[in-house]
Amino acid sequence: MLSEKFWEEYSKIYDTACFFIPYQELLEEICEELEIKKGEKILEAGCGTGNLALKIQQRGAEVVGLDNSEVALKICHKKDPGIELVFADLGEKLPFPNDFFDKIASSNTLYAIAEKNQIKILKELYRVLKSGGKIVIVNPRRAANSRKIFLNHLKKSVEKKGLLKTLWGLIKIKPLLLLKMAYYNYKIEKEACFLNERELRELLEKANFKNIETKLVYANQAILASATK
Repeated sequence: MLSEKFWEEYSKIYDTACFFIPYQELLEEICEELEIKKGEKILEAGCGTGNLALKIQQRGAEVVGLDNSEVALKICHKKDPGIELVFADLGEKLPFPNDFFDKIASSNTLYAIAEKNQIKILKELYRVLKSGGKIVIVNPRRAANSRKIFLNHLKKSVEKKGLLKTLWGLIKIKPLLLLKMAYYNYKIEKEACFLNERELRELLEKANFKNIETKLVYANQAILASATK
């Protein structure tokens, strides 16, 4: 598995993804799937730099962002000093009582965890979710290719803004950042734990979740799974 140092360095450039249309669409799809209601207590497990947590919060929920990267949490805190953040390892018992959250979201996190520990983590998420509560998980599918996400962005951006504005947008991001992101994504695709739809469904079933549904998202390079307790 990739090292803690790798993920810390990745966190420093991760928000480059915010410039890309497929990533923007992914955050919206997760929020729609969560069916957020005002006042609900929602955990983002593996919140990273907080892009999804902040989207959820904007829709009226009480968000708790949990991550084991101090670097990522500091970036998130700068975006909103009032957001509730918890420094904790998903591989350990979570610092919450049983049946605590109305809903749980986890995006592009499970793949960073060793396969043997994934079921343990899902069982912990099941424990802290209220009866009848909903979980939404996104994980890259097997053979996912970040270049297809980039190409999907180019296609949609050209259709929406035209070629010149699309190219200018990439220049504003800075070519060096794009190259760094490409390198990190290459490393992730080589070493992280991606799953197919059947494997993700089976993990959720083993953790006792029910009403499991899956679909492809993120330019068809990731699986979104929703389930209930």
